[in-house]
Amino acid sequence: MEGDSLDYVDSINALFMLFCTSLLPLVVIGIGFFYSGLTQRRASLTMFALPLLLTPLIFIDWFIWGYSLCYSSSSNRFIGNLKFAVLRQLRDPEEAFYTASRGTILGLNHFLFNGFFKVICAAITFPGCVAERGRLIPMGVFLFFWSAIIYNPVTYWFWNHSGWLSIELGKLPVLDFAGGTCVHIVSGFTTLAYSYILGPRNPKLLYNYRNSNTGYAVLGSFFVTCGWMGFIAGCDFKFSSRTLYIIVNTFLCALTSGIVWSLIDYYFSSIPLDGSVPIEQYGPKSNVVTPYISQTGVQLNQHLHESKSNFTERRKLSMISFSSGIMTGLVVITPAGGYISSATGFWKSFVFGVIGAILCNLSTRLKYFVRIDDALDIFAIHGVAGIVGSLLTGLFSSNLYETKGGWVEANWIQLGYQILGSVVASSYVFILTCVLLYIIDLIPGLHLRIDKDFNRRAREKQSDPKIDAESQLSPTNVSNIGSEISYYEKAELMGTDSYEFNGEYMLDFMEFIRVISPNDFADDDLIIPEEYHAHYDNVQAQGSDFEMHSEAANLTKRE
Repeated sequence: MEGDSLDYVDSINALFMLFCTSLLPLVVIGIGFFYSGLTQRRASLTMFALPLLLTPLIFIDWFIWGYSLCYSSSSNRFIGNLKFAVLRQLRDPEEAFYTASRGTILGLNHFLFNGFFKVICAAITFPGCVAERGRLIPMGVFLFFWSAIIYNPVTYWFWNHSGWLSIELGKLPVLDFAGGTCVHIVSGFTTLAYSYILGPRNPKLLYNYRNSNTGYAVLGSFFVTCGWMGFIAGCDFKFSSRTLYIIVNTFLCALTSGIVWSLIDYYFSSIPLDGSVPIEQYGPKSNVVTPYISQTGVQLNQHLHESKSNFTERRKLSMISFSSGIMTGLVVITPAGGYISSATGFWKSFVFGVIGAILCNLSTRLKYFVRIDDALDIFAIHGVAGIVGSLLTGLFSSNLYETKGGWVEANWIQLGYQILGSVVASSYVFILTCVLLYIIDLIPGLHLRIDKDFNRRAREKQSDPKIDAESQLSPTNVSNIGSEISYYEKAELMGTDSYEFNGEYMLDFMEFIRVISPNDFADDDLIIPEEYHAHYDNVQAQGSDFEMHSEAANLTKRE
């Protein structure tokens, strides 16, 4: 390089990296749409807004010291120094390029590209952490510590020249091409720990659970898929024929995973999960679907009208299932990326897609048994998928980028390195997250959950068998809520959009349903058969489409 000019090879690679970086905001906005569509209307704006609100916070932190702590050379093997703080290394012309085993990249390109990696990790993580019950200010306090002593050290271990698990150091080389560990295992286990500390959602929130917009979820997965091409291909640091192999493999894995995930959910769609129990019915069972409540209080076949009474006998397709499978396939192939991409390695993407979809789909059921309410299944789709992808990389990676490959190249020990990397990263993230959250929750005014007394009340109800399960109560039935409901519980039931955003909503409308009772027409000249009165009694059963919303609870019959 002479002055500010670049030769044609460096110029092409720089333009390619800028193009890959420009695709990454699609991942951020796609995650917002995906999460917003999966949650209820009362929290959908929060889920959409968080990835956007986190972006400036993370990026400014990245500029000040985050990039330096991750990528500056340091005498230790665990965290960087402040040599690259506020990009002061760029004042030295000799530091204009960043060199890694995969190639050489402009330093500023490297800063931008990896800065969005951290933004994406936070965007994946924190909406699921606070979904439908968490407060944003304590989350922001935790975000500072998560950035400084969780994300930065883990990234240093795997991707810094001096990191103790990096392939450049070579002592315990763990293969992670595009963030299976640094992004997805960190995200999954942070969310798992956060959900554990927060406790399960109030079962009243889950009565007749309806996600706000399935179309948003599908649109979000499309945006994420488009952005993911830059996410993985850009980690090659240069444009070459292998770039196209990486993109094709990523597509094949994502589509395969989407199909397999959909087929699994199609098969299980008529079968309640093991350990679930039916809710007691009101009225003739022939008219009402028997809904099931899992051990977390999540109603498994939610929002069912009696006209769909064949639900437990007939299997059905789901676009949410397909979108979740696509997301899983993108995550599973992330740690492999270029390590499995060659002219003869396209079959590996199908293996990654099938195995990843099966294991991660089944992993979504773990929360019903460990009783940790991971509202958006981030642990399964990112944490478990990151581990599965890392282990498969140890089996199928080729000897590319100055590595010895995996089992297919007779490098048997590589699988051991991959297991080590997954265990160390997941344990470190989970334990440290729990410790930090426990301390933050003790600070006055920084209670993590909106309804700060919910977990205490839940423990009291478990110890008192006379108290009915909250999961069988409707939040919109005044007789169920009563006068004993606390301010904090009411605020949580109103939703995070109301609590955090002063009543701004992603879909700003008031839903209003009036239940018509035969008794409303007692004075009219109508002959109403007795069986219709019994049928009306069933309208209040779980799973009915005719639940009256709280806004209409005080309405009286119109004369």
